[in-house]
Amino acid sequence: MPLIEIRALPQPVSVDVEQVLARVTQAVAAVLGNDPRGTWATWEEIPFDRYSEGGVTVTEQSAGTHPPLVRVAGARPAELVRPILDAVTETLTRELGLEPDNAFVRWEELTPDRLG
Repeated sequence: MPLIEIRALPQPVSVDVEQVLARVTQAVAAVLGNDPRGTWATWEEIPFDRYSEGGVTVTEQSAGTHPPLVRVAGARPAELVRPILDAVTETLTRELGLEPDNAFVRWEELTPDRLG
């Protein structure tokens, strides 16, 4: 049950966000050896004038700046965290046409006391 929350600037018309979400969940499910239905992903668009990098705003996703901001939340053994983060990063980089290292992906470990 990993949850992947992606926040990003508006995408170029060539990007199919629904397809990107599907590919991200499939990549994570493959790492876990699970059915993709058990991996959830959401996408929130950040208005261009609400995301600044070094005081600069852009009107749509840039390949080399303003990385998508991603939080991956789940409860997994430590040895699976890096492969999960890598799968999300690699998939977003490929699908969004980003330069290497232009996706900010972080892990949040969920413990039973943090779940309702």
